[in-house]
Amino acid sequence: MVAALRAALGAPAGRVRLGIGDDAAVWSPAPGQLQVITVDECTEGIDFRRTTVSLEDAGWRALAASLSDAAAMGARPLLAVVSLVIPGDLDEGGVVLLYQGMAELAARHRVQIVGGDLSRGEVLSLGVTVVGEVRPSNLKRRGDGRAGDVLAVSGPLGLCRAGLAIVEGEVDRELLDPHLVERAVAAYRRPEPRVAAGRFLGGSRSVRGMMDLSDGLAADLPRLAAACGAAALIDADTLPVDPACRAVAQAMGAAPEDLALEGGDDLELLCTVQRRAFGYLAERVRARLGRPLLLVGRLEAGTGVVVSRGGVQHPLEVEGWEALRR
Repeated sequence: MVAALRAALGAPAGRVRLGIGDDAAVWSPAPGQLQVITVDECTEGIDFRRTTVSLEDAGWRALAASLSDAAAMGARPLLAVVSLVIPGDLDEGGVVLLYQGMAELAARHRVQIVGGDLSRGEVLSLGVTVVGEVRPSNLKRRGDGRAGDVLAVSGPLGLCRAGLAIVEGEVDRELLDPHLVERAVAAYRRPEPRVAAGRFLGGSRSVRGMMDLSDGLAADLPRLAAACGAAALIDADTLPVDPACRAVAQAMGAAPEDLALEGGDDLELLCTVQRRAFGYLAERVRARLGRPLLLVGRLEAGTGVVVSRGGVQHPLEVEGWEALRR
């Protein structure tokens, strides 16, 4: 769908440096300056349910998704505006709770919520637009990776997918370690955008490209590989699966790596890194941010995404989230 929209709109012009097709658009307000702008829609019944997350959590989640897009460009988010569709069963107090959740996350990242729009509708929906800034030398695009680069993520995968399974009753929480349940549910309700990691990785010349994993590795990796004009190979046997996801998958009778591949909302960053520089970069990330930078595969010549399991390679079959999939 993105390709069709790009064709309909035409190529970016004037001060616009990057248009539709990446995590954010980029424009130059003045020579030597770049700003990013991104918007994300969070709709009840699709992205969250009020039966499983509070209104404060829903506000947090909506802003987190847009902050994650800015982080994926290597940018520092600055401002946000919110377009809110209010259903009939939500009163003024409920709206305030939504904004309190957004304000709490905004304060953590020194982002100001400066306005927006309020409207009535059948379903609660929050559209959050974020504006940020980035040095031209630090801008990262998803399509800048090359064959031979390694693929890395900013943390283990599947924690939020585990939380979703727990709050939606896909698994009996009594079968799980209470500590893992607490971690997974908290991560699902209030995912953490990797803003600091995005800015740090954006400043590294060893990192060629980057995007966020809001739709899950299975959905987002094919997009990155296609943008790079390369094929991606991932090793399911060594995929960095969060312990909570592994425990939930085992309780569900599912393959942990598949649950981690399909799960969105982790908001980890996926980046392409020059192979020879990965070890040094991973050490710097851990020392500076206290977080791991973990290998998930590599880019190769060709097209598509291939998964290796037990040494046997086959096309990626797990599906992440797609807006038009029914």
